[in-house]
Amino acid sequence: MAKKQIFIGVDMDSVSVRGVRLAFDPDKSGGNSTQSAWELLSAAEVNGGNFLDDAQAVSALKNLRENLKGRPSDKVSVCLSGKQTYAVRMDVRKIPEEEMAGMLRLELRKSMPFELSAATIDYQILPTESNDNVYANAGVSVMVSAAADSYLERQAAIYGKAGLPPYHADVLPVSVANAFWAACGDGAAEPEGAVLLLHLGADVCTLVIDGRNAPFFSRAFSFNMSKTAGDDKTADISSSINILADEVTKSAAYYKNTNRINGISSISISGAYASHPALDELTNKTGYSVRVVQTASLVRAEKPLEPGKYDLAIALAMQAA
Repeated sequence: MAKKQIFIGVDMDSVSVRGVRLAFDPDKSGGNSTQSAWELLSAAEVNGGNFLDDAQAVSALKNLRENLKGRPSDKVSVCLSGKQTYAVRMDVRKIPEEEMAGMLRLELRKSMPFELSAATIDYQILPTESNDNVYANAGVSVMVSAAADSYLERQAAIYGKAGLPPYHADVLPVSVANAFWAACGDGAAEPEGAVLLLHLGADVCTLVIDGRNAPFFSRAFSFNMSKTAGDDKTADISSSINILADEVTKSAAYYKNTNRINGISSISISGAYASHPALDELTNKTGYSVRVVQTASLVRAEKPLEPGKYDLAIALAMQAA
């Protein structure tokens, strides 16, 4: 009998941190069982303060660990973001695994926005359809993530001091895409063409465009759904939605023109404000259907979680398995 394992996923931005603690029972996966192998043990959110300050970030993460009832044996998965991280999808020729990292580093020198010699990279060979002759002839499609060593060391120290030493880490754009594709794996119909993903943080929106056979694209821009303009919060939210719709439209147009791809099928949203009713207006303003990422549907839980809020943390925990 396989041993049950416990995983923690953490999603942190400048003023809030969300986390989940999941149990994975291999004996309940596969076969004819309809019961999920993943069970939600706890979920928690900590708000307030300035988590760009290391001391305040450590304090918030300590509170999160206590609220989740985390244990030293739990495997922790975290998300990295900012200008010292990078993600790109590459189509490369097939070579032995022991040579892949070296070849990818050579390719990254052409596009990396920071010094590659002082950075750590990781990669994931992406699945393709068995009848996909493109990759069968040209090689493999690889998602590559990179982070500056100094940034990694700082993040490892922050999480370590909080009692949540990372077992697994990924950069934010890749985590956003992984959350979407994980939800699609629960029997949901995968979109044709590319899909546009939005992760709404406290003050930054991360926009990702991805598809099974479409180029990977990501960018981040300032965005705040929680701010108010005087006493008229409704007017401010309307202004924020207009800004968001404009950024979506510009990014989609750039992506289509650059990659000569016509189809972006929909917008999927994750993050603390993913279920805000004002986001329904994006359909009218952009022409794309809008839905909330539902990674939470993959786990057994006594009470349903707020849509979107913990989906990134759930996907992160699953990635560490």
